[in-house]
Amino acid sequence: MLAYSRTKSIGVQKQGEDRRVVSGVLEDELYAMACELAVHWPTLTIESAQTKMKRFSTSRCPLAESVFTKAEGWKLGPDLDARIKKELGRKGCRHMAVLMVECLRNLVRAEFAREFKSAKQKEPKTDVREFLAEFYSRYPSLKEYLRLQ
Repeated sequence: MLAYSRTKSIGVQKQGEDRRVVSGVLEDELYAMACELAVHWPTLTIESAQTKMKRFSTSRCPLAESVFTKAEGWKLGPDLDARIKKELGRKGCRHMAVLMVECLRNLVRAEFAREFKSAKQKEPKTDVREFLAEFYSRYPSLKEYLRLQ
């Protein structure tokens, strides 16, 4: 018999050349929440942040809906995860902060995969290591963000 179940889903959409929208949903017996972030690509700047708390465990959790908009204007970089957890999670909802961090990290992975797939279609012999080096040369803060130095 299943005693506990948690579902987490993250999706990334490309909306034009300069915009990526990443959506995340987390649901379990205690929490139900959603997060949607629009990121300007390639400046890696959060353009908008929307959260929705459906089910939560503390009176602070609903504050996430107003607190997390403060992330607008922040850039993906080496201190972003800690900043989200400290400045937003402590004032709003820690679980929403973790969901937001996971959304942004998955955005980077999805964008790499999308660009690599496109490069492979143009040149089937594209080497993944060379492409990775070129990807991070275009977006050096992402290498620091993912701590791949």
